[in-house]
Amino acid sequence: MLRKTQLIAFPGLIASVLLLTGCPPPAEFTQWQRTATSVDGVKLAMAECGEPVGGSLTRYPINVRVLHFQCMQRLGFKRKDRFKFCEVMKNVPACVEERQGHPLSLSQLEALPFTADDGFYPIKPNSGRFESMQVSWRKVGASKHFSVQIANDHEALPVMYACGYPKPLGSNLEIGSIGATAKAQRCMIDHGFEPKNALMLVCLPYPTVTGCQGTVAETKGAATSTSAAPPPAPRDR
Repeated sequence: MLRKTQLIAFPGLIASVLLLTGCPPPAEFTQWQRTATSVDGVKLAMAECGEPVGGSLTRYPINVRVLHFQCMQRLGFKRKDRFKFCEVMKNVPACVEERQGHPLSLSQLEALPFTADDGFYPIKPNSGRFESMQVSWRKVGASKHFSVQIANDHEALPVMYACGYPKPLGSNLEIGSIGATAKAQRCMIDHGFEPKNALMLVCLPYPTVTGCQGTVAETKGAATSTSAAPPPAPRDR
């Protein structure tokens, strides 16, 4: 089972360390290389794969980031840091599809773990996490100011329980599946709540999942569906 700590991709971890030491992280395009390909050629390939050249990958759901990565590999690029997404995140749908050699069925997709919603993240003993850290929703239109966070969480928590989140949050033994998380999120949206982080929505990267019809459009502040779309198929070079 995929652990939460495994979500910190190696490039992201390096970037965090560099920021803490006062050094800016290297631009993403500097990490890709291909024989006889210039820097401009790398940037062009990244744009073709849907990967932001100057922006941050963290604004994309993890499965979309893996698709960007796989697209660059199909174009013949390799990472200078030797990082391989699917060696770290084996249960991400794009990685499972790569291993099995064909697309996932809907039932396969919905059975895979979904790690972006803290409400379904198990709290292990002595981990330093508490239930209050797991509340991932607030009422639509509620203030985002830290001074009202406790009140917002108090309002959201009983609705999360009613919608299928574990009670108390964190008491589940395994991370929730894509299918179960989608149903709980659909319920929260139907009750007038919005995610604290739009990238935790199942339906951004997996719009075909049961219950996803209209979810993204109805969620205030969610990223547009185009930002979560898989990268276009690369042209032969």
